[in-house]
Amino acid sequence: MAQKTGGSARSSLQRIGSLFANQYGRSIGNEGSNLEVQVVDSVDAVGKSEWNGIVERSSRGSVFHRYEWVDAIETGLGYPARHQVVRKDGNAIGLLPNFVVGIEKTPFNRLSSLYPGFGGPLLPTDTKASLERVIETAPELCRGRTIVHQLRGLDTSYLRYNDELQRHGYRPYRRECRFLLDLTKGHDRIRGEMSRSRRRGIERGRETDYEIVEEELTRENLRRFHRTYERVMDRVGGDVYPFSFFEELQAMDDRLLLLTVRIDGEYAGGMLELLDDERDAIHGFFAAVPREYFDDHASELLYDHVFQWGIENGYATYDFGSTNTDFEDGVFRFKEGFGGTAVPVLVWERGCSPLWKLVRAGRSFYWPYYT
Repeated sequence: MAQKTGGSARSSLQRIGSLFANQYGRSIGNEGSNLEVQVVDSVDAVGKSEWNGIVERSSRGSVFHRYEWVDAIETGLGYPARHQVVRKDGNAIGLLPNFVVGIEKTPFNRLSSLYPGFGGPLLPTDTKASLERVIETAPELCRGRTIVHQLRGLDTSYLRYNDELQRHGYRPYRRECRFLLDLTKGHDRIRGEMSRSRRRGIERGRETDYEIVEEELTRENLRRFHRTYERVMDRVGGDVYPFSFFEELQAMDDRLLLLTVRIDGEYAGGMLELLDDERDAIHGFFAAVPREYFDDHASELLYDHVFQWGIENGYATYDFGSTNTDFEDGVFRFKEGFGGTAVPVLVWERGCSPLWKLVRAGRSFYWPYYT
């Protein structure tokens, strides 16, 4: 299992955090008095109750901001953390979780808020002054091969920060979208608004001998799911999160739903869903159905089941997770077929190094419409 950042690195970051607090603790108007930014390399430096208290007070707080999710990334994935905590008179009033992660197809890193998942600042009080402090501090956290700061907002409410971010050099970057399904419509209307192929898939799947089970989040059940997940990700060429990450997610078992589908008595895959009680939403974050069960329509059966489960348990939205914005892509078309609304993933980027211009230029070769 990956370990948290070592003691020497932790001490170094704490010293850096103290410098930032001194530099940015000055007042900007009456609203900003006694504000400072503390930089920490672990949520442990803040504590679960204080961290989650900010998440619960913020209208933009989500399951991805919660202590348990952030801690699972730190411990299970081992991504270096550079979390920004806004304090007023010593009390934490806002936060921006950040992780150092690789930039695909390059040897460089980005400082990302938040990854995996969606983050963005949580600033429920003293918002203007707190946002300015966070924006001022972020570029100083980029060192060495970390050449850009990236903000990944969960929903369109983060547009409220767009003008301020762009004034400080952040540029919008649009390459992903998410399909959101309104569960308040009810199951009959949802089924009626699906594409013909999705409805047909569910109908044909129901003709098989199948069973869908809500599994306990035991290590054995997670291990079985992870083995299938590895096979699927290897087939599609995706990044595979290690089992250590899934183990750490057990600490938030009240926010997880593990579904298994059995066809003719055989294990045919499953889904691991995140329950976002802050947003009354279910996030379809991990799905693992082997190719040999495609003709049995195991995926359609699982999705249809989770829609019904969400309706019965009072959730308002099903979020299919991010996908690229190419209408010819098979994953895009599959998700689109369930009748959800496509919304952009709001991302802003600010270069912290001259190297960033070169990386952006190279990226435009692969994705010319998203620079």
